[in-house]
Amino acid sequence: MSVYNGRLALRNRHYVVIDLVCFVFAAAASFAIRFERVDAFTVEQGAALFLLLVVLIKPLVFFSWGMYQRYWFDAGASELILSASASVLSGLLLTALVFAGTMILREPELSIPRSIPIIDTLVTLTLVVGNRFSVRAYNHMILRRRSTRPSAASRAKRALIIGAGMSGTQVLNALGHEPGRLTAVGFLDDDPAKEGTLVRGVRVLGKLSDIQRTVREYEVKVVVIAMPSAPGAVIRRLMHDCQEMRIEYHIMPGVFNVLSGNSPATIGELRRVSLADLLRRQPICLDTSDIHAKLAGRCVLITGAGGSIGSELVRQIMGYGPARLLLVGHGENSLFALESQLKEEKCAVPYHLLLADVRDAKRMERIFEQWRPQFIFHAAAHKHVPMLENNLVEAVSNNVISTSVLISLCERYDAERMVLISTDKAVKPTNVMGMSKRAAELLMLSASAHKPGRYAVVRFGNVLGSRGSVVPTFERQIAVGGPITVTSEKMTRFFMSIPEATQLVLKAAALNGIGTLFVLNMGEPVPIIEMAKDLVRLSGLVPYEDVDIKVTGLRPGEKLYEELFWDDEHHVPVEQGAIFVVKNGDHVNGRGAALSAEIEALIGAARSYDEDGVRTRLERIVFTGTTHERSNGHHSVQTIG
Repeated sequence: MSVYNGRLALRNRHYVVIDLVCFVFAAAASFAIRFERVDAFTVEQGAALFLLLVVLIKPLVFFSWGMYQRYWFDAGASELILSASASVLSGLLLTALVFAGTMILREPELSIPRSIPIIDTLVTLTLVVGNRFSVRAYNHMILRRRSTRPSAASRAKRALIIGAGMSGTQVLNALGHEPGRLTAVGFLDDDPAKEGTLVRGVRVLGKLSDIQRTVREYEVKVVVIAMPSAPGAVIRRLMHDCQEMRIEYHIMPGVFNVLSGNSPATIGELRRVSLADLLRRQPICLDTSDIHAKLAGRCVLITGAGGSIGSELVRQIMGYGPARLLLVGHGENSLFALESQLKEEKCAVPYHLLLADVRDAKRMERIFEQWRPQFIFHAAAHKHVPMLENNLVEAVSNNVISTSVLISLCERYDAERMVLISTDKAVKPTNVMGMSKRAAELLMLSASAHKPGRYAVVRFGNVLGSRGSVVPTFERQIAVGGPITVTSEKMTRFFMSIPEATQLVLKAAALNGIGTLFVLNMGEPVPIIEMAKDLVRLSGLVPYEDVDIKVTGLRPGEKLYEELFWDDEHHVPVEQGAIFVVKNGDHVNGRGAALSAEIEALIGAARSYDEDGVRTRLERIVFTGTTHERSNGHHSVQTIG
């Protein structure tokens, strides 16, 4: 045994000796209790045999159960269970031997009362648990005294811990080990059961809303926010209060985020940020009760199944009991990853991984002919704006031709519903990606005019957390210490989460008969630079101090802001205002055969790799009948009336 910094430091070899003494004492005490005599152990028959059994069995059990391989200074619930288990098991073995010996030997001088091993077990359990946890309690008391010692308290900053849960107690323990830096004055927690109680000897002083009063009353200098799973709105409010009072604050990450690898590189400094934290609005949860009736027992085909939206659609649709899932993708790696996830999740729905290019009409026709899908979700697309500016033919080929192929097959094989995933970049587009998606929208709207109820379009904003989106890029930049790169201080975007996007797609499949084009009510657009600052702050860091933010300038094809509707699109709210249904704009109606001919000419130009022809025809299709002028940085195209 040694003393370190005022604390007892018992090694496991010390506990071996202490336990042997406890075993002998427990054996003697059991005889004294049973016979109500202090000297019973020295005069009663069978005492020597029982002591021999004790010193043989108990150490053997304790060694085999790892009682002398533990660090008892921070003993907790698992160590308590281990101590109790080892004591009870050794007691059961002794009891069994005593009962068996009594029946077999029948020698008076060797007889041991049957109650002796039971009493011995209870005494042993008390002594073993007591000697280990009394040392822990003593050391805890020493730490508390050191942290509250006047000299330490005078040097340390007064800290308020927000959150009296597991993370809060971890912070308190850490403060106890370094009393000269911070001393905890109390907790704040919104759990009414904790208010006014003591957590590890420190009082819960009130609710989160009491932070300003508590800081003033207790002269707090540092606030530690130990609520890693709290919503972003709560963290923002606490940070705002701290900034308003001009006091230092820190945000603690969750231990499970660190262990799972979800925290950034600076472990212990950054809180994992939920994507919902960044929406600056309450996430929308749509009523999906009507989707089951649509999809149950149906054959469902999903293109782009290995992508962010496609794979989430797969997981969601599985829960609605389809008869079969056809998972179409062009990238074998993404399909392989999806298959691995489905195997891990033990998918009960029959599914088929179909490595196919949706632009390949013959390949897709074979799929339709074999499986006759009834619901088609078209999530396959090229979407990266700057890249598509230099790959015009590929953009049109993948985004327009694939949509045309699927529409033809839906007509030929009498599918029930096809849903196209579009984008807000299709509204007054200034880039190739947006124009190609607008052409795909027009194809769907034209097909819907001939077959109402079969076709639907959902127009997305930016999807948080999707592959290649802005948030994962920012997170990687924060993890390496910055800087975060933003193209313009004035740039704004509409945002939605992957669950919201998926719900919108599924809801569009169910809402037939009320319109063709659907848009989620995403609230107000969010400035990208403010989102970058939010991400830094919610990670527990300070923008421009811990992580710099640099403005790099617009990239080819980028817009400063997006819009959700064309000027002549009339939109009405449905689903309690969560979704807008767009009524076809005037420039869509009446184009009919002319639009079909223009699309065919565009597809022909793309298949012959005629870039100039593709650009001219694409702009004519998108801007005919509008009052919008498109500029690509080299020339502008006045709308054609």
